[in-house]
Amino acid sequence: MEENKARLAIGSILHDTGKLLYRYNDMRNHSTSGYDFLKDIVHDCEVLDCVRYHHSSALKNAEVKNDALCYITYIADNIAAFSDRRKNETGEGGFVRDISCESVFNKLNGAHHSSSYPAVMLTENNEVNYPSDTEKKYNEEFYGRVVDELKYALNGIEFSSEYIDSLCEVFEACTSYIPSSPNQGELRDISLYDHVKLTAALSLCIYDYLKSEGITDFRKELFENAERFYDKKAFLLYSADISGIQTFIYNIGSKGALKGLRARSFWLELTVSSAVDDLLERLSLARCNVMYVGGGHTYIILPNTDSVKTEIKQFEKELNQWLIDNFGSELFIGGGYCECSANALRNSPVGSYGDIFKEVSRKISAAKVNRYSASEIIKMNTPKSGSDKERECAVCRRSNRLVKYNSDMDCCEVCSSLFTLSDSIIGNNSFFAVLSEKPKNDASVILPFGKYLVVDDEKGLKNRIKNDSTYLRSYVKNRMYTGKRIASRIWVGDYCAEKEFSGLIQKCEGIKRLGVFRADIDNLGQAFINGFDSEYSTISRTAELSSKLSLFFKHDINSILSTPKFKVYHELAERRNVTIVYSGGDDVFAVGSWEDIIGFAVDLRNAFRKFSIGTLSISGGIGVFPEKYPIYEMACETGNLEDISKTKLKDKNGNPHKDSITLFDENGCYRWDILTEKVIGEKLKTLRLFLDGNEEKGKAMLYNMLSLINEKEDGSKLNLARFAYLIARMTPENKENVELSKKYSDFRRRIYGWINDDEDRRQLVTAIYLYVYSIRDSERNDE
Repeated sequence: MEENKARLAIGSILHDTGKLLYRYNDMRNHSTSGYDFLKDIVHDCEVLDCVRYHHSSALKNAEVKNDALCYITYIADNIAAFSDRRKNETGEGGFVRDISCESVFNKLNGAHHSSSYPAVMLTENNEVNYPSDTEKKYNEEFYGRVVDELKYALNGIEFSSEYIDSLCEVFEACTSYIPSSPNQGELRDISLYDHVKLTAALSLCIYDYLKSEGITDFRKELFENAERFYDKKAFLLYSADISGIQTFIYNIGSKGALKGLRARSFWLELTVSSAVDDLLERLSLARCNVMYVGGGHTYIILPNTDSVKTEIKQFEKELNQWLIDNFGSELFIGGGYCECSANALRNSPVGSYGDIFKEVSRKISAAKVNRYSASEIIKMNTPKSGSDKERECAVCRRSNRLVKYNSDMDCCEVCSSLFTLSDSIIGNNSFFAVLSEKPKNDASVILPFGKYLVVDDEKGLKNRIKNDSTYLRSYVKNRMYTGKRIASRIWVGDYCAEKEFSGLIQKCEGIKRLGVFRADIDNLGQAFINGFDSEYSTISRTAELSSKLSLFFKHDINSILSTPKFKVYHELAERRNVTIVYSGGDDVFAVGSWEDIIGFAVDLRNAFRKFSIGTLSISGGIGVFPEKYPIYEMACETGNLEDISKTKLKDKNGNPHKDSITLFDENGCYRWDILTEKVIGEKLKTLRLFLDGNEEKGKAMLYNMLSLINEKEDGSKLNLARFAYLIARMTPENKENVELSKKYSDFRRRIYGWINDDEDRRQLVTAIYLYVYSIRDSERNDE
């Protein structure tokens, strides 16, 4: 990135630093206090001018040149602020220093909440930061910690293009829960971090747009004629989506399946991140331009220039060619962009912002329908030179030249390298470097555009940055870290109870079976396009919503697994016996002991409901499988259960209810509250109260009861006489035991009531399965 452009990015990120000082102990204008705070840290007049003159009142009489960068920061800040600020329905105007940051979910999907967050920095909080209806003021002591943390971090950064992404990370760490605006008459649901990030992204786009148009008088274009500029289509909203991810991840052999799954999903996440950074490098932009990246998707704000459009086309062509060369037609990237103005980004006129996403989505769909040119199809179907020496990889099952991984397995080079790196990728190592050449002495795995990924510890990364000429950039997992060309901190749901299925199975209580859980957010696409009323539908809220969802599913999920809450049958351990295979921006795939998987699913749903203030829901499926069951079949069958949860149940208007979970098979589809309160909280509890201590006799009765119920479900009339006989056989032998007799009487009454009601009977069947699974302690093939 050219030096002048880097100055602009840095100045735009720093422009609102004074807001922190104002809320701490400096009552002056925040532009002035920010300038005075930074002038001893940043020794660049252009950068400092972006801080000092980003408001019209100061810029009007400023002695700066007509092409000064502060004019760009000024209008980018205005565009971002227009997108941020909306009137509060109840609040009165006026700035309040200690006011809290509100939740972006407050106005989502027709909600009218007023929840806000406790005062935290990401560097000091590993738990879920839930919004609350009880506002907690952000006191001076908190802002003092923020200012100290910021000052310490800034003193360790070089203010150059190689540290722009690190600078953005610093503001994410310090200000993700600090409101951009302290005005109590406005919504405060946009964090200061997302505001400065968007301001920097817009600044870089405007800089390139003006350059492409040959405009050098920034004062006239952006200050004097600002209203006209707001209508110019200076921006592109670009999105790309990779198809085939689930098949790529799950279609692997059984050898080392769990390690392979986690390594492949994490590697794919880094592959997309690296490809996005390659595009940004080609366009001379920074990570602040990325609204979202994860799960094979990305949204990026770009300048609307011919050179950018050409570069996008070339980028997609080269990336798809790399995917063809390495994975055939299994993976494909489809992209699309829409030209847009500043006014459209803040939804003026009403509906224009939603139209941007619809246009982008339409173009991506068209790209996926017409994936390959005729020449690419011919090439894919032409045998490669030396293909007679290729064999099927034991892991991914693709035909390729194989290498010896160990004495038991030959596999392709990609799978071999992933296995080699898997322990490092899914372990405690936090640093991942991207190199321009394959290293001679370090294990590596391929990335797009001829690059390679290696794993480092902190000492190794510092040495590589200093001495390795092939070093390009690096990523840091689940911690804040700054340094030369540190592209991004990436949150990863990497909770891992065991690295192999066998370890998870051994810790099972009851039946020795794996539980598999798949889930995702219901109607998330619609939430992004139409979730906010027209008044609140802006790019700021889309960015804020993306970052908060990503934080929950990639960061907070680790805390949820570490602190179990919902009990199915056995007493809770300190940590869930669960391993995350993948947790992205909106979906989850996890495996574990069957009981912990059910408990985790409930914990996740309850946590997400609290986190999103009930404005979003998740639906999922849970399957139970023996250890040796093919992982691809586990994924497919559980995916089908997830689909059932999204389609089977109906609301009062006949629409899919969603917000549901399906256990075991189609008959186990329930609303989450029905599962927890009726199936587990009522029916399973009743079975336990009476049958615990007499498990063998009770199990025989339950199996026979299931047979009778199955006959009823097959169309036969329920044989009440046989049913009564089964219940009667459970009569306590010691009739003088009043407590036991009472338990039996209550059990009999409840069972008779449930068996004659279709819904209660269905719930009872699921509860019986749960009870029997809980008390089985061997691999006997009980029916």
